Amino acid sequence: MPLKSVLMALSVAVIWGINMLTVKGAVAEIPPLMLTAIRFAAVAVLLLPFTKIPHGRFGKLAILSVVFGTGHFGVLFLALSMLDAGPVAIIVLLGVPFSSMLATYFFNDRLGWKRLTGMTLAFVGVTTMFWDPTMTDVQLPLLLVVFAAFMWAVANVMIKKLGNIDTFQLNGWMALMAAPQLLLLSMVLEPAALDRVFDASWAAWANISFTVVMSSIVAYGFWYHLLKTQDVNAVVPWSLLAPVISVTGSFLIFNEPISTLKIIGGITVLAGVTVIMLRKPPQQQEQGMD
Repeated sequence: MPLKSVLMALSVAVIWGINMLTVKGAVAEIPPLMLTAIRFAAVAVLLLPFTKIPHGRFGKLAILSVVFGTGHFGVLFLALSMLDAGPVAIIVLLGVPFSSMLATYFFNDRLGWKRLTGMTLAFVGVTTMFWDPTMTDVQLPLLLVVFAAFMWAVANVMIKKLGNIDTFQLNGWMALMAAPQLLLLSMVLEPAALDRVFDASWAAWANISFTVVMSSIVAYGFWYHLLKTQDVNAVVPWSLLAPVISVTGSFLIFNEPISTLKIIGGITVLAGVTVIMLRKPPQQQEQGMD
């Protein structure tokens, strides 16, 4: 790839890697469902003035907002409020093998032995992380991350079935529909959420701003541009830097423990996902990781 494209790909990986850390910092002060609602509301405000109305697609976008907005992001942020950022950054990569499995069912995409090997490695790696003694008391949050990864994969299928739709139009209108759902859930499940919002520090709001502007808009804009202009197999591997940055940052910033099983499991997951990504057809690389 040209140097400009390499720098863009590197920027995306760094932004996504840091984003996991900023969300972790934000959920320490603002309840996760309320945080997700604020995120989507801000994305909608920033994007909708510059996008067209998606005539004839409101029903599908509404369903997508439940799956991707609440099912993926809402659940992922909820898990992050209970887990270290490092394991979350690795386990959420299960969205890649889940996407391959769903593509086989919905699009008759042939897996092949290499992709099956990658899927096996990914699931073995996550299972290894589940065995870590430090994870004994957080099995439910870990399962929430797995669920969020599956919802990401389901969203990939739905986005592909939407056909040709502008990226920012998709993100803007889906955000508008997701925000009220998450706000309602927050009001029911997080009764003190509004008080926490008003008491949040400037650091929490800085973290939210990074997530909205840099991750949701800048990074995704760069990512889709690269997928349209460069060879997919040259672009996609760069995304694997993101969890490495997240894990490193979680250790340095939050002093999160790193054990042998976490390292072995994480490397195994990354190896499996690499095999899958390098074998994945271009049309399935439409949705980046968080």
